[in-house]
Amino acid sequence: MSFATTYGLLFNVTVLHNYFLNNGEETFASMSDAKKEKMLQPYNTDAFATITPTLETNTVLRNYKMVFKKTKTGFGVYVKVKATDELDPFIKIPDDLNLKFLIKINDYQFENYTNLDFAFTQAYLFSNAKPLTEPVTFEYLPKISDNKLISNAFLVSGETTANLISILQPSEQQNVFGLVSINAKGDNSSGNLVNNLGKMLSPSFKIHFDNRKTLWKFINRKAGTVIKTNAAKPLTQSGFVEIDPLTDFTPSQPAESQYPNPSVKSITKFNSDYYSEIFI
Repeated sequence: MSFATTYGLLFNVTVLHNYFLNNGEETFASMSDAKKEKMLQPYNTDAFATITPTLETNTVLRNYKMVFKKTKTGFGVYVKVKATDELDPFIKIPDDLNLKFLIKINDYQFENYTNLDFAFTQAYLFSNAKPLTEPVTFEYLPKISDNKLISNAFLVSGETTANLISILQPSEQQNVFGLVSINAKGDNSSGNLVNNLGKMLSPSFKIHFDNRKTLWKFINRKAGTVIKTNAAKPLTQSGFVEIDPLTDFTPSQPAESQYPNPSVKSITKFNSDYYSEIFI
């Protein structure tokens, strides 16, 4: 006689990035469902990030009969459930259970095309529970239905960062961009993994990065001229952003002029402005 083991979804995290999902100036959020599905087909978070459970979390997952499953758009955690109730974990999940997942960036150009600031002594934290060292303005991990992009508000203090890094194993402490930290019971009931009876709620969370916008600087070495756009333009992997020579520059340029889109390789920062350099 054989017995089937059933696993149910405890929670999942979807990770999106507008550099890969926007189409020129058309945003992913504004697309039809069919267009979104088309943009998601080649999309994979492996293109820019590696997300893994911490070593400590791996032990917790084994102890509670849980499984970490990576997907093209993030990851999910599944738990063994009772045969009589697919919402009831086989091993009761304590309210103080915490699971942490490391986010490490594997694309050296990530900073160029991502609309965030980067600090060596601070990490990004995506969590359903506020650390004691963070202010009341702490930004909680968005739910899948939230229309919220990741901003510098998710960058936690140096003290919080040091505390988070200190509990990692030495082999994990290098090049940590951020952490996903999920409690069974969060600060708000909407972020809970289980209800008061211990039954699974299976919430879906989202980490949605925005693409960087830069001033486009066109450099003509032969003519010795440099012109830049009046406004910042989006950087995207797909699509094309049209430049209007009459309105996008001051002074305006000849109407017949054509201008290419920049790559993400050549970006400079001056004061608070980012510039893409295009040699023509």
